[in-house]
Amino acid sequence: MAITTSTLIEDSFKTIVKSNGQGSEEDQILINSAELENASSAPKISIANLYYEVLGTGNVTVFFKNDEEKKVTLSGRGNYGLKPNESKVKDPIGDIMLSSDSNVSKFNLLIESHKESGFN
Repeated sequence: MAITTSTLIEDSFKTIVKSNGQGSEEDQILINSAELENASSAPKISIANLYYEVLGTGNVTVFFKNDEEKKVTLSGRGNYGLKPNESKVKDPIGDIMLSSDSNVSKFNLLIESHKESGFN
């Protein structure tokens, strides 16, 4: 089963997307940077905030398509990005992706991305 995503807010500075799904998701697109409003040929976005609920004993991983080193692994309930030691996760150019372990029964995610550059 593929994840379900819907854009809640998009303006000239940020995009907020709501997503939900279950375990065994592989490389699902959360935010396609090229399809964002006013995107140029090389849009750059960042992961600013994540609010999440992961049910089951597994993890959900949020990462950039071109760079899986810059990733955020989530389990349980909480937020990422609002604490002083958690900075924006930035990437040169790429879509924001999601994968989930097989032992995730369900997840809900709210992700705020900022438009860093490459937007008119």
